[in-house]
Amino acid sequence: MQDVAYVVSWQRNRGESMADTAAHTLRQRDDVTLSVIEGRGLCRNRNNAIDVGLSLLHDPREDAIFVIADDDERLMPEALPRLMELYTKYPKLDAALLRMRSDADGSYFKSYPTELLAYTRRPRSYYPCSVEMTIRSRVWVAGVRFDQRFGLGSAALCAGEEDVLLHDMTRRGMNVFIVPEDLCTTTPVTTGSRQLDVKVLRSKGAVYGYELPLAAAILRSAREAIGLGWRHRRSPWHIFRNIAYGVKYIRR
Repeated sequence: MQDVAYVVSWQRNRGESMADTAAHTLRQRDDVTLSVIEGRGLCRNRNNAIDVGLSLLHDPREDAIFVIADDDERLMPEALPRLMELYTKYPKLDAALLRMRSDADGSYFKSYPTELLAYTRRPRSYYPCSVEMTIRSRVWVAGVRFDQRFGLGSAALCAGEEDVLLHDMTRRGMNVFIVPEDLCTTTPVTTGSRQLDVKVLRSKGAVYGYELPLAAAILRSAREAIGLGWRHRRSPWHIFRNIAYGVKYIRR
């Protein structure tokens, strides 16, 4: 599609090497920029991709749109033209969260709102996913970034980076909406099936601690621990300790 450029951020760990043919193929494409960084951290990698994308713009404040994609995701051919129409129609829109489908049977992975809905009014059952995110470049120019303490590859937390990023946007008064349009197909690995994993619980607490006052974060942690304990027939106290660890970790 015209006026679309791709940034591939390859996070290379020690001893790893990209296949020569893959690197050669990418470098031959005029619409692809390949960036290589060392070390771990999903959020670090995404921030790098976004910074490279900003550097490619003649004016970083121009009305460019970033679409976050993983290597196991397939963008639908009709998605990008619809996305351009959406942002043209709503010039004050800063970020739009779209829908993803299963690449096996086309089903949705979760229940999405059927109408345009402000993210601040989202149902409690709605949790954002990075590959659903589309964001104007002006958001990054304003200084919003993925918090590298969250997400896969971070020291103590394995999730929550999307919640924190969107919280930072809405706290600054930016307009974030959930849009009933399809964006991609994928086979996502979510934290929903690992609700009692220690890092998942700590990540949950860290999000509470980041978004809420301390007392409210502790109360929310206790309510979550009681609910998870009841559903999974586990000790709420043990669950609470892990969630509260996340609150303390992010507020220290």
